[in-house]
Amino acid sequence: MRNVIAFLNMKGGVCKTSLCKEIGLYLAEQYNKKILIIDIDPQSNCTQSFLGRYNILKNELITNDSHLPSIQKIFSPGQGRLDEPQLSEIILELSENLHIIPGELRTIFMERETTGGAAEQRLYNFLDEHKIKEQYDYILIDCPPTYSFYTIAALLASDLYLIPVTPDAYSLLGVDLLEQVIHNLKSNYRLNFQNHPLDNLGIIFTKISKRPRSGIKNNIEQIKEAYEDKDMPFFENAYLKADKIVTSKLSTFILDRQDENLRRNLDMICKEFMNKVGEYNE
Repeated sequence: MRNVIAFLNMKGGVCKTSLCKEIGLYLAEQYNKKILIIDIDPQSNCTQSFLGRYNILKNELITNDSHLPSIQKIFSPGQGRLDEPQLSEIILELSENLHIIPGELRTIFMERETTGGAAEQRLYNFLDEHKIKEQYDYILIDCPPTYSFYTIAALLASDLYLIPVTPDAYSLLGVDLLEQVIHNLKSNYRLNFQNHPLDNLGIIFTKISKRPRSGIKNNIEQIKEAYEDKDMPFFENAYLKADKIVTSKLSTFILDRQDENLRRNLDMICKEFMNKVGEYNE
């Protein structure tokens, strides 16, 4: 079963986290899919959004003493601890169909302690040893927007990766850098990927207006042409740009808004997402 999908780009501000959390919630609530979100981005914005939506933390900020399940326990179980952490210490059940391995702000300080080949395998080993893949329809990983220990750990655990891209002048740089990272990773971890291949699910354009200007359309076509010889897959549906909401909350989801256009757009993206993943499982 190939159902672990990393959402990543080496360029920030491309709706990576937004797309990951929106697809995860929509598939769980509208398609009755069992979803696990893994927040491995030290910024933990995905976690904060879900904790806010489900009223788990009133101030929607993750603190070191919150006693919540955490991804930190995969990479750093605790000094002096001999037993392995229980699943309940790592996976938080938000609803029957939607679970999350929460990120933590302090993971940004953990990298220098955990860097190394064995440590980079811990997420993959965790999913394998506990047969996590068999328990969910889809496992979505929100990755950091930079090349780091956590990026490597996420990709080693993934079957597929999805690249959100905004159609601007700098997008090609982020995609090119990511493809170089993937190439080097496959070379450095050749044995890992022999029986566990990593494939590109495709580029999805984000922050697209309902009626995009001709300049944006031209940028999209230029990006597609730039990768025509590289067999780069593209999503047919783009992720529409939402109107800004005057709120301080991080937990605003499309399902919680009264915007049928955005809902239809997200539904089409989710259908295409399921079809694309399904092609790798035929």
